Amino acid sequence: FLSLNRAMKLDSMEIDLSKELSAPRKSVLEKQVEAARHGPNSGSPRWRFAPTRREEEKWNRANKAATGGTDVMLREANREREDPKILAARARTQYLQLKQRLQVLTLGIGGVGVVSAYVSYSPEIAVSFGAGLLGSLAYIRMLGNSVDSMADGGKSLLKGAIGQPRLLVPVVLVMVYNRWNGILAEEHGFIHLELVPMLVGFFTYKVATLVQAIQEAV
Repeated sequence: FLSLNRAMKLDSMEIDLSKELSAPRKSVLEKQVEAARHGPNSGSPRWRFAPTRREEEKWNRANKAATGGTDVMLREANREREDPKILAARARTQYLQLKQRLQVLTLGIGGVGVVSAYVSYSPEIAVSFGAGLLGSLAYIRMLGNSVDSMADGGKSLLKGAIGQPRLLVPVVLVMVYNRWNGILAEEHGFIHLELVPMLVGFFTYKVATLVQAIQEAV
């Protein structure tokens, strides 16, 4: 700390400090930095200059690449080798369970939708939603058959072509809507169907797929 006498001297205007306060030449600064870096002996430097941000990013990427590759190799080497037939059977079981869960979820969510539509709206809306739900179940069933056909080798093309009519399920629903309201509802007095609830019921399988994805993520 500065004493009171030095503070008074600094406040005095008679003392010229221009030489002390003037910036030293660049060569003097460089000599001082080199001297501080190498120390009293001119051997190996005591400290290195700090790396730039770009150099740090390069080092981090190289370190991650080297470490990540080593970890993967160690995991692969330490993991027990299982029989391919056992792995295939396990994957087949998981696939069948997933397909069954999707069908059950679609049916369950559709059932809740039918009851909610009947309670909240009208029987016509509930029946229309139920018709769309039947189309949704048919669609997801055809989709499962198309996926199953990919495991049959050369027959997959034929079965895949047969499974493509699932894309016509929305068209069939619209045709049923037109024929039902045009013939059965007007001439025979059956219940009137609504198109929007039918389409909402058809897309129930999308909600089931989203719920299944959330369950897998959790």
